[in-house]
Amino acid sequence: MAADYLQTDVVIVGAGLVGLTAAIALSRLGKRVVLTDAKPIMALPEGWVNDTAHWDTRIYALTNATVSWLTDIGVWQHLPASRVTPIAAMHLWSPTQVHDTPDIRLTAEEAHLPHMGYIVESWALMNACWQALNRTDVTIITDAPATGLQHCGHIAHLTLAGREIEAQLVIGADGARSWVREQCAINTEVFDFAQTALVTNYISDQPHGDIARQWFGIHETLALLPMPQQQVSLVWALSHVSAQAKLQLSQQALATEVAARCGMVAGTLRPHGEVVAFPLLQKTAVVTALPNVMLLGDAAHQVHPMAGQGVNLGFGDVMTLCTHMQRLPRLQPIGHQGFLQRVARARKTDIAAMHALTRGLDSLFSRSQAGWTHAAVLGLRGLENSAMLKRFLIRTATGA
Repeated sequence: MAADYLQTDVVIVGAGLVGLTAAIALSRLGKRVVLTDAKPIMALPEGWVNDTAHWDTRIYALTNATVSWLTDIGVWQHLPASRVTPIAAMHLWSPTQVHDTPDIRLTAEEAHLPHMGYIVESWALMNACWQALNRTDVTIITDAPATGLQHCGHIAHLTLAGREIEAQLVIGADGARSWVREQCAINTEVFDFAQTALVTNYISDQPHGDIARQWFGIHETLALLPMPQQQVSLVWALSHVSAQAKLQLSQQALATEVAARCGMVAGTLRPHGEVVAFPLLQKTAVVTALPNVMLLGDAAHQVHPMAGQGVNLGFGDVMTLCTHMQRLPRLQPIGHQGFLQRVARARKTDIAAMHALTRGLDSLFSRSQAGWTHAAVLGLRGLENSAMLKRFLIRTATGA
């Protein structure tokens, strides 16, 4: 970029998935957009699409509503089909059942849907976003950490190394450790799950049938999500002590233990990538809308990675912002606090529902008393026997 001073409608801090899609979507609404990030542009090696030896450890389960929106803004078309897996069904097991028969079976067919969602690698989705972004007029400034932020009156000023950007709206899409949130002195409410997540990929000796499987234990959740070429992605949330013990095992020994924990439903597992571990926290900004500033995605609400659903919340933030912006009178500033607060209020229900789901299930099954466990199992089995409730749950989960 040649100029040291820029005037724009929107400046987005953070070129992750939420920041990238926000830049694309707002540009398509005719807004002048500047996208900034402290890191360089992500670049995948040539031939990565056909590189079957390497798969991203971080994957997402995208709802049908998310996929429809990504298609509308021109992102989904850039995802190679060979790196995407449709979800045909979900199977859930309670703490008392780890063998062949799950307590709940939810299928797309029951809700008259072609699929329940799709599993996508993080880097494949990022690459698709960059491909779509390159077709817009968005000004991209990467490898340039932000150093200052002022927001008052009707304009915000963002300072980068040697650059000054003036905008009506600054969007903080810079993740759970948000610099924008910190600069605005926004506090967070933190819920510590007292768990560590282990994430890795395996190759199974049995077809996964495009089924997403999840086991609940006492203060433990294990998910195996379907991936291409008979792979499954493990997300195993354990107590810190248990997780550290698992990390001391060899990769094959861990794979054997995972297969046994699943009652061999997924067959024999063979490691296919590194094991990544990270602590689980739920971090929620107490305020997400200030004059000329709005937080989106993990900067606003970091959630438990149960079934890889968190990114859908971030995309929902962008969708809601764009929908409200389309209805905004032409002369009303897009950085007006009242407008941004309306957007934030519109997101509260979805965010609260995800928090309730992740914290509620963990709390329910973390109780070791037999009575609580028995009640939970009866509830799951009651749901399994109700076709109407199952259809409602599937359509809610898939955004249909």
